[in-house]
Amino acid sequence: MQYIIHVDVLSKAARDFSTIEPLFEICQEKGASLWATAFHAGALLASIQQREDAELQKANLNRALEQLNLLNLTVHEMSQCMVHPSNNINTRVSITANQAYNLDGIVAVNVGLFKNCPAQACTVQTLVETLTVVGGRTKHVPLLNIGASYPETLSDIENEMADVIRSGHFILGGKVKEMESQVASYCETPHAVGVSSGTDALIISLMAAGVGPGDEVITTPFTFFATVGAIARLGATPVFVDIEPNSFNIDPALIEERITPKTKAILPVHLYGQCANMDAINKLASAHKLTVIEDAAQAIGSKYQNRPAGSLGDYGCFSFFPTKNLGGFGDGGLVTVKDEALYKQLSILRVHGAEPKYYHQVVGGNFRIDAIQAAVVSAKLKYLDGWIRRRQENAARYTSMIRKAGLSERIDTPACVEPGHSYNQYVVRIPKDRDAMRTFLGERGVASEIYYPVPLHLQECFASLGYKKGDFPHAEDAADQVLALPISHEVTEQQQTHVVNMLKAFYQ
Repeated sequence: MQYIIHVDVLSKAARDFSTIEPLFEICQEKGASLWATAFHAGALLASIQQREDAELQKANLNRALEQLNLLNLTVHEMSQCMVHPSNNINTRVSITANQAYNLDGIVAVNVGLFKNCPAQACTVQTLVETLTVVGGRTKHVPLLNIGASYPETLSDIENEMADVIRSGHFILGGKVKEMESQVASYCETPHAVGVSSGTDALIISLMAAGVGPGDEVITTPFTFFATVGAIARLGATPVFVDIEPNSFNIDPALIEERITPKTKAILPVHLYGQCANMDAINKLASAHKLTVIEDAAQAIGSKYQNRPAGSLGDYGCFSFFPTKNLGGFGDGGLVTVKDEALYKQLSILRVHGAEPKYYHQVVGGNFRIDAIQAAVVSAKLKYLDGWIRRRQENAARYTSMIRKAGLSERIDTPACVEPGHSYNQYVVRIPKDRDAMRTFLGERGVASEIYYPVPLHLQECFASLGYKKGDFPHAEDAADQVLALPISHEVTEQQQTHVVNMLKAFYQ
């Protein structure tokens, strides 16, 4: 729930702060967000200067602005304001901001200003009563609501992107180096190499590790296709090991029996944002002189025994796909490494194996990240820890709600094996009627997803590996039972209540 505050509400708050204080309190309690345009804030501050009680009003306005999120309109959006049918510029600005940022409505003193426009307008009192009485009742809970974060981050993103546009350096360059340094520091590794996608992060890491035809790489059958697709693309053979049923991650206790003289690497996946048992995996790798490549595509910000994902193996592979906890505006990825020689090798492989330019001792690929994606990642990185905390709070609330609703015998909530779970997904198990539950939820406005419906050893393209149904029972059970519920940091308590109410309604 997000609302734009019209300038007449700000003006009234400047004269008497108590008129808006109850709205701030209920929004904080219910998880709703309030926004104001920088255009209105600036104009109102200028007009206040001429009033007799200017200092008091400025103080009141600043108190209000401290609890509001400010957003800017682009030049194009401001030009749209000029041609809007309303003859009031302040009304046009509120309507345009509401539409541009896909907000839920406008809060105004004079709601009549908006009677002939598509925007939903209400008074402060009406919104307070709505949030108090019905708790912001929702009819639709999306699995992801990427745009909901844009008002919070867009000013930073626009500044970073403007730097790129002005520089003229769109591939690699200073902005990419800056992002690499920031993410390396965040992951507590000395080096990071930005690449074109999370898939390419895996491929380039496998290439740097010398993986190729005739080699074997041990990994999990329960993951996104890219994990195993990257191995197969290099001509190597994926060797599967079943998962732990509680964490959904590869079971280290089963790895050693799958190691052969052909084994070159172990590729664990930190699925859903929960780190695999890396101490056990690293101990095996060290004993058998194997490379460890972390698939941390879903795990930026996750921790294993207070150590960040990406710092736990020889290579850490991340994805900046838009739906990830730290997503760009398109494809992008990154590899973290601790060894400087590996860093230099990755940097060369990223640009077709050229060192120096146009001179090739090895064959690499076009694995470069573009500067615009790096700029977006840099702008959003400072928000990541706060977003993860909100995801963790949402996860704890779901687990508590499901238990209190008496659903624990029918729905298994995710086990937090490591306290550093970042909840890229909140995945429950529904042992019976999972698919019927998903249909039921969808018909009632609750989006969900199955990550993943077919384990990779049963995918048609890997039939030549010779696996069959029953080979990895824990992975197969997970594929039949898992269901991801809306968990992003934008999800409100009211939306979670609706989700759990619908889960309960299914069994009534």
